[in-house]
Amino acid sequence: MKPSKSYIAPLALALACCAVLPVRAQQSAALDYGEAWRRLQARSGAVRGAELDHQARQLQAEALRRIDGPDLRLNGFAGRLSTSLNIDTGRLAQSLEPALQPVLEVLPPLPGLALPELPASLETERTFTVRSLGLASVWPLYTGGRLDALKEVAAGRAAEAAAGVQTAQDEAALLLAQRYFGVQLARHAARLRSAALAVAREHQEMARKLERTGLIARVERLKADVAVDKAAREAAKAASDEEVAELALRRLLGEEQAVEPATPLFVHAQPVGSLASFVEAATHANAAWKQIDSKRAQAAANLKLQGKAFSPTLIGIANYNLNRGGAARANWLVGVALSMPLVDRVDRARLTAAARLEQQRVEAAAEQAGRDIPTLAETQWRAMEDARQHYLAMASTIELARESLRLAQVSFRNGQATTADVDDASLNLTKAGIERTQAAHDYVLALARLLATAGRPERLAEHARSAPHQLDPAKESTR
Repeated sequence: MKPSKSYIAPLALALACCAVLPVRAQQSAALDYGEAWRRLQARSGAVRGAELDHQARQLQAEALRRIDGPDLRLNGFAGRLSTSLNIDTGRLAQSLEPALQPVLEVLPPLPGLALPELPASLETERTFTVRSLGLASVWPLYTGGRLDALKEVAAGRAAEAAAGVQTAQDEAALLLAQRYFGVQLARHAARLRSAALAVAREHQEMARKLERTGLIARVERLKADVAVDKAAREAAKAASDEEVAELALRRLLGEEQAVEPATPLFVHAQPVGSLASFVEAATHANAAWKQIDSKRAQAAANLKLQGKAFSPTLIGIANYNLNRGGAARANWLVGVALSMPLVDRVDRARLTAAARLEQQRVEAAAEQAGRDIPTLAETQWRAMEDARQHYLAMASTIELARESLRLAQVSFRNGQATTADVDDASLNLTKAGIERTQAAHDYVLALARLLATAGRPERLAEHARSAPHQLDPAKESTR
């Protein structure tokens, strides 16, 4: 019997859509990867938090820019003052009595007049208003470099926060690639499983016809029923996985409506760059290097700060009194103050030793990063190349699986093969298609990781547009 071409059409067409496809036109309702990346940058809580932290630390560093300059303050005071005055008059009476006695003796007596006695003490309480107004200024003239060290520490913290922004962006870009292209992978799998279910149902219908004509045994038809049930379960699971992947992408982007990814899975015919170029880029642009550089600057500044703890401090001081009227008059003061610590409650020697150890720790981390980052870049580059070669090599496997399914169907119609043979051939073709799609997915994610390591995650959209091999699941329903 001559096999019907429509018998393997559903699965063959689905696999054809996983092969090389031209770049599809951008749909108005779809969202390409570049636009998805821009939206995630604007809406990601992790990226926004890192940016705010960087802005805060940058403002803190700018706030210390004039810490070694003079300041000017207006000082004022107004209040009521109460004071008690006590005068001892006992000694005064003793000193006056010898001088007054001759005078009293020559005076005629005055009847009824008695001279008062001087009290032993006089007490009085005064309450008055006090007002004061003036200008004051303090200018650090010499601090042994401690103020410069403080500014360097603040600048290092700002640089560390800037590296944190890049780290957050790299992580967000990798998460977006996983979820965005995870949707494309899930859609491919769902359509392949759906096509496999259609093939199983056509085979079931053929088995029923052959059973009615007596060409096959009832057990073969039952096997076809089992194959349909299994294919239906796989198709339902694939559809559920697709819904979960779409939900994860929509929530990542903060969209209320469903997101339609427009950038398909892709594979390049040639490597997108040499191993040496990616290792060189990772060595210079990786976010970890920027963090290490900022830590190195902070450690050096902290060591400088602790090492100058016993340096003298020379401060210029100026004050001008603005009081006017009454007994108050304007006056001014200009001078310098010197301070040199001799004994401190804090063990500065140990703090200096700890600062040196921190500096050594940063250098040890830099040395380790110098080995780890190139190794990471090379590992990711080779994983990308393995996935690319795997995808390109799967073309012959799919062609063989497609031909094996066709021959199994022909043999079944002629009574030379069983339902299990057709089921196995159909399953192998589905597995080959999913394996090839998985290879394309692995290639895209490996490229995304490599670009993040090299400090260029935004270039993934550019590489997607330039790839000659593109797998678009949306076309499966139109082929």
